[in-house]
Amino acid sequence: MNIFIFVLGSCVGSFLNVCIYRLPKNISILRPFSFCPKCRKPLKWYDNIPILGYIFLKGRCRFCKEKISLRYPMVELLAGLLFLFLYVKFGFTLDFFKYTFLFCLCIVISFIDIEYFSVPVYLCFLGIGTGLFIGFLESIKFLKVGMFDFARLPVYESAKGIIFGLGFTYLFKLFGDIFLNIYLAVRKKESIEGEKESLGLGDVDFMGMVGAFLGVKAVLFVFFIAPFLGLIYVVGVLIFKRSHLIPYLPYLSLATLIQFLWADKILSLIF
Repeated sequence: MNIFIFVLGSCVGSFLNVCIYRLPKNISILRPFSFCPKCRKPLKWYDNIPILGYIFLKGRCRFCKEKISLRYPMVELLAGLLFLFLYVKFGFTLDFFKYTFLFCLCIVISFIDIEYFSVPVYLCFLGIGTGLFIGFLESIKFLKVGMFDFARLPVYESAKGIIFGLGFTYLFKLFGDIFLNIYLAVRKKESIEGEKESLGLGDVDFMGMVGAFLGVKAVLFVFFIAPFLGLIYVVGVLIFKRSHLIPYLPYLSLATLIQFLWADKILSLIF
């Protein structure tokens, strides 16, 4: 069964690759079938076998011999391991589908941000809506057993997480933008062209999605741990003097995974 779950996850990962490539380009994720981005020729079905297809083709297109991005087998492997881990942890339960959906969204959002430094905002809104809906489904179980304490219902926790995630992060963005632009203006001793952002609106929407699935405490944990993870990238930028644009959503996604796996242990060590 575990092998089946891993294969299923890697197949989902193949679909995630389609989303990563096509959504920013406004191409349908259903039509046409998979094709080479370089020569545009349709791929054979056996070239689309997750992970193995990349290995058999030796990382190159069958037709034009263009290199295939390592992202494709990487995403398929990540998704396969994700499905397997969550299945072992939860079995085929609502929690399994809840968290696979969340982290699959994180994979798509992260790799789009790495490549394009932006994310289609509707992906985060899809996550927010789905998290709230799952909270509603989870609340039905509580109501069936006669628990009518609204403050303890999952849908209430989800709604509170959304409001806090969006509100808290947006306020931080507003004040952060003000201080950042004042600092840049003073440092340059002249007006700067266009306002700079401390956080993008995609980051704000992402935190609303985190709140929808994981609640208020998770929003705080992710918000404060992600900058430490991002320092790794910043140091590399300073050393190699590359672009100062930072794809921040991958670090928010990684912080979300850390929160899901080890938040309680980390907080117990600190406090």
